[in-house]
Amino acid sequence: MISPFPKITKQGWKTLDEMVETHTKRQKAFQMAGLDYNEAFGLAEQMWERDLDLQDDRRVCFECKHYKDEKCEAIRTKFDRPSEPLRFILQRCDFFKLKGTK
Repeated sequence: MISPFPKITKQGWKTLDEMVETHTKRQKAFQMAGLDYNEAFGLAEQMWERDLDLQDDRRVCFECKHYKDEKCEAIRTKFDRPSEPLRFILQRCDFFKLKGTK
C-alpha cells in the first residue's frame, strides 16, 4: 500500500509527522487562548482538513496579523473601535493577512 504522505498542503509539501506537529501546536495554542481540550482538538482537526483542501480558503482570526488583544484591527466598528472577531470560526475575510507576512 502506498502511503498518502507526503501531502501537498497550503503550506507546501508536508509529511505526516509535520502535519501532526502542526495539529498539536494549534491545539495547544487554542487551549492557551481559552478553548477546552475537545474544542481545541476539534478546531485543529477542521484546520487539518482545510489545509489538505487546496480550494478551501477559510481562515480563523487567530491566524491573522490583524488579530491583536482579542480584537480585529482591520475591521472597525461604527465607533471606530476594533471589532470583536469570530476568532475560532473558520471563515472568509477580505482583510485576512497571515501572521508573519508583510
